[in-house]
Amino acid sequence: MKTMKVIVEDVYDHILREIANSTWNIWSKAGFEVSMNDIYESLEEPPLEKFGDIALPTFRFSKKFKVNYKELISKTLRELDLRRLRVISRVNVIGGYINFFINEECAAKELFQTISNIGYDYGLKTAEKPLRIVVEHTSANPVHPLHIGHGRNAILGDVLSRILTKRGHRVIRRFYINDMGRQVAILAYGCLTLGSVQPTGKPDHFYGIIYSATNAVMEIDRLKKELEEARKKGDYIEVEKVNSELLDWLNVLAELKSKNNKLVMTLIGRLKGKDHEKEIQNIMRTYEKRLDENIVKTVRRICADVIEGFRETLGKMGVEFDFWDWESDLVWEGIVDEVLAKAKKSPYFTIYKGASALDFSALQKISEVREKLKLPKSFEIPPLILRRSDGTTLYTTRDIAYSIVKFKKADKVINVIMSEQKLAQAQLRLALLALGYRREAYNLIHYSYEIVNLPGVKMSGRKGRFVDLDSLIEEAISRAYFEVSKRNPNMAEEWKERIARIVGLGAVRYALVSVSASKPLTFIWDNVLNFEKNSGPYIQYTYARAINILKNYGKKVNFDLETLDYNVLRKPIIRRLLILLIKFPNTFTKAADELKPECLVEYAGKLADTFNSFYTAEPVVKEE
Repeated sequence: MKTMKVIVEDVYDHILREIANSTWNIWSKAGFEVSMNDIYESLEEPPLEKFGDIALPTFRFSKKFKVNYKELISKTLRELDLRRLRVISRVNVIGGYINFFINEECAAKELFQTISNIGYDYGLKTAEKPLRIVVEHTSANPVHPLHIGHGRNAILGDVLSRILTKRGHRVIRRFYINDMGRQVAILAYGCLTLGSVQPTGKPDHFYGIIYSATNAVMEIDRLKKELEEARKKGDYIEVEKVNSELLDWLNVLAELKSKNNKLVMTLIGRLKGKDHEKEIQNIMRTYEKRLDENIVKTVRRICADVIEGFRETLGKMGVEFDFWDWESDLVWEGIVDEVLAKAKKSPYFTIYKGASALDFSALQKISEVREKLKLPKSFEIPPLILRRSDGTTLYTTRDIAYSIVKFKKADKVINVIMSEQKLAQAQLRLALLALGYRREAYNLIHYSYEIVNLPGVKMSGRKGRFVDLDSLIEEAISRAYFEVSKRNPNMAEEWKERIARIVGLGAVRYALVSVSASKPLTFIWDNVLNFEKNSGPYIQYTYARAINILKNYGKKVNFDLETLDYNVLRKPIIRRLLILLIKFPNTFTKAADELKPECLVEYAGKLADTFNSFYTAEPVVKEE
């Protein structure tokens, strides 16, 4: 009777645990108090391949055991039985490290057995306790087209959602429509001044012109007054400074006129002589309080139009959402009022600068709070003002209500928001804690990301100076088309266009997630569409090469694991490929659990490099 083969879903993790278990047995017998998990967690990858595959840093434990690390290594190696620890072929000692070399045959057998049973889902380990996770991302103000910075937010959020879903979690993707802020009020002010206006072309681009032109007129009027005051005072340094700003805004208007002269000229004429600030404050108050249905309908319609533009752009990138949540609904449905009522009863409620606020000075001194909310030790969080003197609420107040709503159907919430919002996100978590929402505060994650830099481009949303995502996508496809045509001049036009779209979009998606979110990303076309290394197209090309090997081989792979010649695995390039393959489940798990998609990017690059070197060195198709 045959013994059923046990499937090891994660070969590399299995090897790590075997090493940890063997070491624990040796140390426990020697009277050293240590847990197997401590040993397992300490195992790391050596800096150089020639040192070994897995390293155990003994000096960490020698201090704890109060023995010399050399003595600990000697004792460990004397007791280590490699005949029982079959997953390891040999060990190597360098400094305070015991380095283990993985047994190629043992690893390969487990890997092939696993893949033959699991198939294409190899490595996608399901979490032991799947969670309901909300990922809120993109959430751009609906006032102009999405730009490359929003693109990074969108792709990071989308990739996180996909990875977490593959990990077995129930992921809900949400977009927060900020329709109650000052930026939307400025756009609405411009549109209401123009009267009945219907967008021509893509709506987000059309309204983006109105938004920037309205900002420009307002800034020009403000700067003209400042210039007059500076001249009266005889402050010529200030005169020069204001003149420079004024010239820049006049140039902005000129740029906008070149896009839609009639629209911009009409807007300039109708905004003349108006009290801009008074009008904007009135729109904000009227919309939040629903005092004028005409203004309510206008703002809603404008935002809905811009959001349709967003949907189209994001759709090109393969980004979708389960919910599009309106900020105004939180206010109109009374959820924000409930938060304010609860805040007044909180022991942290105070009056700050004449307004209702929450004071976090006592709360943030609690060590557990600082630790769980990951507040920097030297960072003091100022009070959070909840409501302005005119009765309108602030963005963070409404965000408290939104967080409560998101947590009604979630165990964890991830907000993908730029790093400049660190203070607001810290205030949000402290506010939830101050109002008694402990679970929500401790399970709300600010997934912070840095800016995208384009060499030679200085971006400003207010001035309409940015690289919009639609243009970026079209340029990527155009550049990819050129490369495809160059390599395949006789290919049918339909196929060239289809491949160019896949390659172009893949290149942009890969580029925007290729660098750790905590670091600024520099977008350079020569790198983004590099077909030779470290890019989306390079990964796609390598994948196509692998598929072609299977296609050209033309045989169904059906072999006996016991009869294979495992000696070939000792060749450096083949061994390197094997070790990388067994590390995939571990890499995927880390990417999902630590929210580090860049781990998968780095892994994909290494795997592609190794596979291409293997392909060049070995006669793959002719291999028996």
